[in-house]
Amino acid sequence: MNLYSKKQRWKIVLLLAAILIAFGTIWYTSYIASKVQKEERQKVKLWSETIRKKADLVKLTNQSFSALAEEERKKVELHERATKEMEKDLSDYTFPLDIVKSNTTIPLILVDDKGYISSSVNIDNNHPDTLQKYIQDWALDGNLIEVKNQKIYYRNSDSFYDLQVKRDSLIASFNNDLVDNSALVPVIFIDANSKKLIATNIEDVELTSTAQIEKQIALMESENLPIQINLDEENTGKIYFQESLTLKQLRYFPYIMLSIITLFLFVGYLLFSTFRRAEQNQVWVGMAKETAHQLGTPLSSLMAWLEILKSQGVEESSLVEMNKDIVRLETVSDRFSKIGSLSKKEEVNVYDVIDHSLDYLKSRVSKKVQISIQCDDKTIYPLLNISLFEWVIENLTKNAVDAMAGEGEIIYTVFKENQSVIIEVSDTGKGIPLSKLKTVFEPGYTTKKRGWGLGLSLVKRIIEEHHNGKITVKHSQIDKGTTFRIVL
Repeated sequence: MNLYSKKQRWKIVLLLAAILIAFGTIWYTSYIASKVQKEERQKVKLWSETIRKKADLVKLTNQSFSALAEEERKKVELHERATKEMEKDLSDYTFPLDIVKSNTTIPLILVDDKGYISSSVNIDNNHPDTLQKYIQDWALDGNLIEVKNQKIYYRNSDSFYDLQVKRDSLIASFNNDLVDNSALVPVIFIDANSKKLIATNIEDVELTSTAQIEKQIALMESENLPIQINLDEENTGKIYFQESLTLKQLRYFPYIMLSIITLFLFVGYLLFSTFRRAEQNQVWVGMAKETAHQLGTPLSSLMAWLEILKSQGVEESSLVEMNKDIVRLETVSDRFSKIGSLSKKEEVNVYDVIDHSLDYLKSRVSKKVQISIQCDDKTIYPLLNISLFEWVIENLTKNAVDAMAGEGEIIYTVFKENQSVIIEVSDTGKGIPLSKLKTVFEPGYTTKKRGWGLGLSLVKRIIEEHHNGKITVKHSQIDKGTTFRIVL
């Protein structure tokens, strides 16, 4: 198993581990959130029962208040009837007199049909101005009974107003208990008939308009059914509630944390990947310059020996072949020196560069390998560094020959597409497995028992970094061949 197969397996293992950790975190948090939600619902249930009991108390107080008001009004009416009876010529005034005397709590002022005050009951200050002030105030309150030729102005008893104060205090306490409970979930208490907001403990949302209230109610109603509260026969309220902010935060916490961790790991990966590539570039540059340096010494020596052999009359044909190899070594040395530095490019005929490079290789590969160039337009001039680009052609050709085991066909197809120059290199070799397509350009990838696996990595570096181009595997099929695509 080579380095990239191991790396791929480790990637899968780490990915599965990350998925398990993420799934476990989300599941456990959801489990805790469901428990908190159950506890909240239980609290709301207990709280709503308490609220119902308080509402029943308010309702009972309202009923008592209404009954007392009705009873006192009937007392006033009875007092008026008794007064009328006393004006008649009766043999016995005991019964109406007892009725009049029985009223010791309700202040009354009787006014005749001419507007004069005829009498008053249960009023300490009977000054006319004071009585007139009482008449005006009580009339505004609606405490007036009109009979045939008389008007009765009255005020409810002190017991009535004491009960009213207690009722109002009880209602205020009910509303405060509704919104002031610190353990309570967000609630809205509205009048069911008028849709008017009565009380709420929500402070972070503006609830000043009917539309805002209805929007918040719809949101709460989508989570929980409202609790109906009857304060009396006419007034009915509804309590809407939703999950607490803490519970919502708990639900989203694992996703936020996983997002932050993922972002942190991604940024860390980019940083370390950048540093790793920079280190690799330094290694590439160092190795390339060192190789060029190391080749320089034997090259100088070989050129000197070639001159000595010429002077000794060695056969010319042998010297010509030796000179070709020296030139070849000089080319290799030049390539290594350029791979580690900024290379100079020039407009050249790409067909001529490919043809020249292939001419050198045709005599050095098996005769069973057919190499050809297909190019309709032989006047395509991209910007190339000839020495480095020929290195690309040689590496791709040698890889293709190795893939075909020294027998098959290699076709170079050159054409223009929009503003790009396309070069496709096709062979009839054994092909590349689908799982290996992403790693063929990585340093160290090789299918041969011997070799460093640097050929395609070097090709990619030359095309992308020195020519601003791109090289990809266009398609590959096992036992049928592979096509590489270069875009310049």
